Amino acid sequence: MTPTPPPAPATRETVMPACPVCGTARCADYVEHPEVLWVRCDCGLIYKRAQVPALAEPNLYQETYFTGGVYLRRRWRRIQKSRHQLLDALNHSAGGASLDIGCSTGYVLEAARALGLEPAGTDVSEFAAQFCRERGFEARQGTMTALPFADARFAIVTMKHVLEHTPDPRAALREVRRVLRPEGVLFIAVPDPRYGRAVRNPRGSRFYGPRRSKQHFIYYTPATLARLLSEEGFRTVRVNPAIVHRRARPALRALQIATWPLRAAGQWLADALRLRKEFWLTAVRAE
Repeated sequence: MTPTPPPAPATRETVMPACPVCGTARCADYVEHPEVLWVRCDCGLIYKRAQVPALAEPNLYQETYFTGGVYLRRRWRRIQKSRHQLLDALNHSAGGASLDIGCSTGYVLEAARALGLEPAGTDVSEFAAQFCRERGFEARQGTMTALPFADARFAIVTMKHVLEHTPDPRAALREVRRVLRPEGVLFIAVPDPRYGRAVRNPRGSRFYGPRRSKQHFIYYTPATLARLLSEEGFRTVRVNPAIVHRRARPALRALQIATWPLRAAGQWLADALRLRKEFWLTAVRAE
């Protein structure tokens, strides 16, 4: 009997034909797997050029995505980190209503409520939105390119590991600008492609492997993200965590001030040694 030949590998289809920041199609191949091709633009942006159709999972963010991994087990740690990030935003805001885009199981919402903000959330997953509603939060199903909220409602918007999940970041940022008040604050956290291990061995990095490529489309640097934000009506005011929080409890703020030189040196060292897997950026909605 003649053995059945293995099926031919699936053909990759173009996902992003040009750079979403500078618009050029000029790029160099950066990481290639049978399932996906990542490219690097002349402007420094790394984005997903092509993938096999099977890599796209439109129903990825279901209940098991949130309950089958580490989301709930690390809940307290995530809430504490979110508090720090919101305090970064509050260095540039008087507070008020806040929106977390990609609210997941509500750790940013918990931190916002503890800080006296008026939190609301949205997530592409109805399970995640319902999970938050059951804990007393306003949460709606929606996408970052079609936010289910009124114009100029929020003083603060947070997007933690969300913006890399869309091939159309300009549409997402226009929606953020729509729901933010004038001089409202946008806090973004995204993976950092300058991370040393990812730079030394891109093909072996989880950033660009088929599993992560199911979710991610773009890897920003602070320069490319700041450029995109500027072109969409935002002014970058801070990259990396703030060293002193003006809205922190008095004892904590005093400690932050006392240890400012040491913490500043630590941030410089982390950047110099490429130790950051993510970077934080705070921006203000320009008039």
